[in-house]
Amino acid sequence: MANIPREIKFNIFSRLPVKIIGICRCVSKQWLGLLTDPYFLQIHLERAQKYRQLLCLDQSIENDDEEDNQKQVFCFFARNMEAIIQYRFSGLIDGYIYMIPSGHGLVCLVNRGIFFAFNPSMKKFARLPKAQASTCGGVEAGFGYIKSTNEYKLVHLYNIQDEEELDYTIKCEIMTLSEGSAVSSNSWKQLEIECPVMVSGWGVLVDMKFYWMVWEGCYPTVDQLILSLDLETETFDFIPHPHVTSYIEGNDTFLVELQGQLCLVDTFAYPPITDVWILKDPVKKIWVKEYTIDLTKLEGFDDELTQIYILGYLNEELIINSQKERLDFYNVGNGMFRRGRNLHLLRDTGICLYTETFFLLND
Repeated sequence: MANIPREIKFNIFSRLPVKIIGICRCVSKQWLGLLTDPYFLQIHLERAQKYRQLLCLDQSIENDDEEDNQKQVFCFFARNMEAIIQYRFSGLIDGYIYMIPSGHGLVCLVNRGIFFAFNPSMKKFARLPKAQASTCGGVEAGFGYIKSTNEYKLVHLYNIQDEEELDYTIKCEIMTLSEGSAVSSNSWKQLEIECPVMVSGWGVLVDMKFYWMVWEGCYPTVDQLILSLDLETETFDFIPHPHVTSYIEGNDTFLVELQGQLCLVDTFAYPPITDVWILKDPVKKIWVKEYTIDLTKLEGFDDELTQIYILGYLNEELIINSQKERLDFYNVGNGMFRRGRNLHLLRDTGICLYTETFFLLND
């Protein structure tokens, strides 16, 4: 090894999984210095981003009632797109587990109102400081990675009104997770400004802004369908829906980050198509329809049972979960689908993408 040029060593080691590199760091001081070099960490991350991993979650109960004390079996397993299992582990826990992706290395887990940061690459959990209790029953949050500062942001929206009053006052708290920091030193920052509406689904982070779909019970107008939170100014704003007809007809819509841009995925029942809109200009709030996907070309498509979830973008393909045993991949160039290998997924398996990372929080 001493005779191998440093650049070639970087090239070799950068192809290894994070867990194996952690073992290699213990071989010698020379290897430790090599594998903690900032340049090596950079090229390892760049390579890892080209080979996204899947984190899957199966749990024995579907009830997401926070008051449910039922013991359940959970199973986390990670694999790559070629159906190769990276690891699998399971256990018992009280109640339902929410899984909030960041689009990067860490994943946020929520169980009975308690937040955890989870590094799937290293199978490390960190229980985060207690969040404010909410009376709205569900969990409204957002979790994302900021590359420029190498930090994660966790946003928690919570209702402080009595749920029996059928009213809401939504407050907001934010936690910043820095690499190597002690979990006990992290704290929630309470924003003075209130959140104007209740939201639905997990927040999507793009360019220092979180975005949520507004809860339909708030009866939002076309100009108030999407809520944004600017992390720099700590202010809320609304983004209009890109397609008025789609909103009026009540299509199945959700938000996702693709290639660093906010996208709204809009699925029609008739004709069975999915439109992908991109927020090209966040300042002027201008949307552009980037793709129109003909769902009749999807193998096994059923216009009443099939639901389309776009997980991400990789190698000119959209990664699609249609709640089958396999994932589907849509080529944006030729408009054709290909079906991935059998992953033996269940219909209600929770799935998210992540990139391998060395990012850790200390106890």
